[in-house]
Amino acid sequence: MLYYFTACDKNARRHYDETVASPYKISELFDSLDSEVKETLIANNLNEYVHMWGAVSGSQNVKRWGRLRENDAVLVYTTEGFTYYAKILCKTHNSKVAEHIWGKNNEGKTWEYIYFLKDLKEVSIPKEVFSSFFGYKLNFTPQGFSNIDKEKLNIRMKRYANTDHMIEELNNEFILSEEDLEENNFQTSLEADFSKIPDDSPETKKPRKQPRVMNGFKAWPRDPKISKIALKKAHFKCEIDQSHITFVSDASKEFYVESHHLIPMKFQNDFTTSIDTESNIVALCPLCHRKIHLARKKEKKELLKLLYDRRSGLLRDNVGIEISLDNLYSFYAIQ
Repeated sequence: MLYYFTACDKNARRHYDETVASPYKISELFDSLDSEVKETLIANNLNEYVHMWGAVSGSQNVKRWGRLRENDAVLVYTTEGFTYYAKILCKTHNSKVAEHIWGKNNEGKTWEYIYFLKDLKEVSIPKEVFSSFFGYKLNFTPQGFSNIDKEKLNIRMKRYANTDHMIEELNNEFILSEEDLEENNFQTSLEADFSKIPDDSPETKKPRKQPRVMNGFKAWPRDPKISKIALKKAHFKCEIDQSHITFVSDASKEFYVESHHLIPMKFQNDFTTSIDTESNIVALCPLCHRKIHLARKKEKKELLKLLYDRRSGLLRDNVGIEISLDNLYSFYAIQ
């Protein structure tokens, strides 16, 4: 399991500075700990100083704390994003120790459901990158003490040997796409005169492009011209259902459709060949485009299966990209 806890308000940030960013001198409270915790700390040479955190009482906190096991992974979130990655060493329910270290909150509660951390590593993971990677909405903000949605985590873990490898890639290699950051602007950029856009030129296999900085983040770029070619080749009709008629665009003088990368651009790092290519770009009416991103899983799967059946052969034959339907589902955080 992969957990996270947040330290964003004034008090939490002070606790973070005192017991996470810096190890706490637990030796001063050692006699107040139960014997099993003492043995574990001694065995790991952490009986003098140790990184630690705690949760206040509450049904969800207590249940989640109860599920914590040694070597479970945990991310630490602050207003700067995710700043640390660690493993659970052990835990203890001890209000006396918690109150001595952290005091009480405004409700008179202390953070008595304590867990000790080991193998603490600094990371720098913006919440937008975290959200995109695990399939949350980009405006998702972590709250309190929680865990990554189990289904979302299982989907991502299929590609990694262990959690350490997954976090290493998330921290060092995973890059957002322009679609994550400026989708509306990109679709607007496609609204133009299509008369000079070719629709009979052969598609060519190209190496992936270098990411560029956009809104302060690294992002995989998209070429509007390639999307325009794809829309023109689709005759400005929705590839889910050609009977989906929208409206005539004033700029293009054609029925308005939007471009969508079937393999999302944020997974470009999985391919040496560019996935910003015509075979990977489908024309969708605005409603179907929203469904691909926002519909319930069952409906998403139906749409993706239809598009996969139509495009997987083109991707293979035109640009040498082969993926399974299950892989495609995983890109959308669907099992």
